[in-house]
Amino acid sequence: MRVPSYLIIGCGYFGSRAAKQLLKKKSHPKIIAVDKNREVVKKLSHLPIETIVDDGLSYLNQFLSEGRTVHYVIPSVPFHLAFEFILLRLKPFGARRAKAPFLSGLPNPMIGKTGDLYTSIADFLCPEDCPEPSRYCTVTRKKREKPLYDILRDLKGPFESRVIISQPLATGVGGFQPKELLALLEDVKKQKNSRDLILISTASRCHGVTSALKFI
Repeated sequence: MRVPSYLIIGCGYFGSRAAKQLLKKKSHPKIIAVDKNREVVKKLSHLPIETIVDDGLSYLNQFLSEGRTVHYVIPSVPFHLAFEFILLRLKPFGARRAKAPFLSGLPNPMIGKTGDLYTSIADFLCPEDCPEPSRYCTVTRKKREKPLYDILRDLKGPFESRVIISQPLATGVGGFQPKELLALLEDVKKQKNSRDLILISTASRCHGVTSALKFI
């Protein structure tokens, strides 16, 4: 059996928690944790993981540019990592950040300080240790309906909607596969001659963030 590998971008509260949760797995995972704050990284030095002091987005870009890979990337930074990576790669082709539209049909929508759209099926604070079962909510005990990543993917309007799925990796820890991120990058790149608004979301069954870009 292959040893699972993870790249954690951001070593603050959520990043350090992700590392500790993953280390509880019996598979003895290989973990790389990256943060630009040396003091934050130092707090993880006692763990059996590789720690790196660097800007998370820059490191991810270089990591994938070199053809390196891990099974999952775990975003633990206060910005939409997948979107910022795609925007960074596509800026030479004319991609620019655009304002995400406020889509009232989505569950509990909220525009963040940077203009990203946050949505959540839950209208309450979810417990950190939620195992995210596929059939029901652990808080309400109600049956789950359509997962949020499908709701976002099926959006209709004067835009293209693309979604990368955050998969549950450990209790309260989610991440996505690098190959899915790179596939999404190539998909969006094909739209470089279009003037349509492109929505890019990262979402789990319950929570998501949506950002927008346009080619000019």
